[in-house]
Formats: sequence, structure tokens, C-alpha cells
Amino acid sequence: MPKVKFLLVILVAVWLAGCTPEYNWRELSVAQDRAVVMFPSRVQTEQRKLQVKGIDLAFSLTSAAVDQSVFSVGYAALSPSLEPVQLEQLVQAFVTALAARVGQDPTTPALAGEIFELESVVAGQPSRLLGKVLIHRGMLIQVVVSGPKKSLSKEHAVEFMRSLVLR
Repeated sequence: MPKVKFLLVILVAVWLAGCTPEYNWRELSVAQDRAVVMFPSRVQTEQRKLQVKGIDLAFSLTSAAVDQSVFSVGYAALSPSLEPVQLEQLVQAFVTALAARVGQDPTTPALAGEIFELESVVAGQPSRLLGKVLIHRGMLIQVVVSGPKKSLSKEHAVEFMRSLVLR
């Protein structure tokens, strides 16, 4: 009888482990309430000072991880005195930095607000990065999801990217 109880406990534990969702989507306001995004797990936010193209930014990064994949939204308030050409340069600089992160050089200029995909090999694993960089109501917003292809499905990556709603 004790063996049967033990086996039942093991079966219940395995069943419960199978019911634990890897992705637990939750809506979160980001970029000082200028956008809403669905994150797949708990988030954490970090802040740091950056200088990009001679422009000082207080950059915040809100991110969540599932397995080896990272889902993030970075944002920084922009000075209203910036010229349109400076805004375009900022967007391109952020796209270039993302491409460099995966060892690629962007061959075409980034279109503000367009989703782009980069593929690479990280730690010997084929990986993907989807990104989007835009300016909205005085805020630079960068949405990125990256991870190994074996654990980051294209569907989850696209779902995260499309969940961005600007306010």
C-alpha cells in the first residue's frame, strides 16, 4: 500500500508540474504610461544613464525572462528641443546596437516603428531577435525579444511584439 501512495504522489507531482505554464502573460504599463505591453512573466526594471549620438538619456529597461529568452522594453524621455534628424539618428543608433549585439551589421536603415528580425548563433545555438524602435509622444521606446530558437518560438516572439499598444 505505501508503494501505491508513493506512486500516486509522484503522478500528482508530475501532473502539477505539467500544468505550470511557462508563459504567464500579464499586461504592464511602460514608458511613463505611454504604452502597454504583455510580458510573459514577472518583470524587473533597471535604469542607467546613456549617451547616444551626443544625447544624454536616462534609459529604463523593463524585462522578463522565460527559460533562456528575454522580453524587454527600454524607454527614455527625450528633450523637446531635439530636431527630427536627431530623433532619426537615435532610432538608427539603437537598431545598430541591437544588430551589433548579435554580431550583425544592419544593411538597410531602420524604419521607425517597424518590427525587424535578426538571426544569429549565440553560445552555439541558433537564436533570433525581434526588435522595434520608435519615438512616441516624446519618448524613445525599444521593444526587443531574443533567445534560442529551440526555446523561443516565433509565435511567442511575435505575440510579445504585437502586444505593444501606444497610448
